[in-house]
Amino acid sequence: MPYTTQAVEKGTSYSFIAEAKPPTVTMPRIKALMTGSIPGFIDVVVNLNSPALLDDNLIWQAKVAGKRIIFYGDDTWVKLFPKHFVEYDGTTSFFVSDFTEVDDNVTRHLDRVLKREDWDLLILHYLGLDHIGHMTGPHSPLVGPKLREMDNILKKIHISLLSKEEASLPNLLVVCGDHGMSETGSHGGSSEGEVHTPLLFISSAFEKRS
Repeated sequence: MPYTTQAVEKGTSYSFIAEAKPPTVTMPRIKALMTGSIPGFIDVVVNLNSPALLDDNLIWQAKVAGKRIIFYGDDTWVKLFPKHFVEYDGTTSFFVSDFTEVDDNVTRHLDRVLKREDWDLLILHYLGLDHIGHMTGPHSPLVGPKLREMDNILKKIHISLLSKEEASLPNLLVVCGDHGMSETGSHGGSSEGEVHTPLLFISSAFEKRS
């Protein structure tokens, strides 16, 4: 991911290795990221049919503060936050043999939404890399091209955000994974590959740090 690597090396970001507590499956991990709480294994049971999240969370706080939130991607978010988004397009995550359609369904909105000024928070949850892991493993030759695709998407978003900063405060681009991947390409457990995920904060506000 050359563009993302360049952003890190230029000093316009803070980068971390985050530790995801098991169970490392999507719904409880989204809950953990948005609430700051550690999920329980009962969440694995309801992962396939997620109820609306009632605990205090970042999405609710943003909405209460008047922030306009747009979401595209894994429809688990839509189930957890059914009335929080001013616009959304959910994609089911169950067709794990699909490496392209799920991500194209997210990316097709980008050019249009990045030109608009009617939102404050944009959340994108891509699925292709996860599906490649499930079907062909973490060392698959499909992983490299998918990471390059994600890098180009990050580049597009970042350049767009920078172009809008002349008349606004610095924007913040957050890049993270909800969980990692085991050596066999699965997730849910507590192996090192499953619980360690990248967490990257990119913003021009960080440029002047010493």
